[in-house]
Formats: sequence, structure tokens, C-alpha cells
Amino acid sequence: MKRSTELTERELQIAKECCKGKSSRVIASELGISQRTVENHKYAIYRKLDIKNNIELINKLYKIK
Repeated sequence: MKRSTELTERELQIAKECCKGKSSRVIASELGISQRTVENHKYAIYRKLDIKNNIELINKLYKIK
């Protein structure tokens, strides 16, 4: 089964907030969702993009190598 690498709208929204340096707790508060939900989205983002941390996320989103 092929894994989708396309981020959902919510995942993209959370990824952008992570790139701004916001914590899961702050993102959750701003979006009105639980911190655990944000962390679940971050896990899905990392898995889809085959990355391990926010630095790699920033590099992927902004195509910096």
C-alpha cells in the first residue's frame, strides 16, 4: 500500500505554525484543539515527509538543503 505524501489542510496549517517556532501547546490553544491532537498531526507530518524533527520540516517546506 502506497503512503500518501500529501499533507491535509490541517497538517499544513500545523506545519506552518511549527516552522514559526510555536510549541504544540501554543498551537493547540490557538486552534482550539488538544495538545495530543497537534502531536498526532505532527507525527503524521513527519511520517509523510520522512523527517525526524522541526529543522527537517523547515528544510522540506522551504526547500532549503
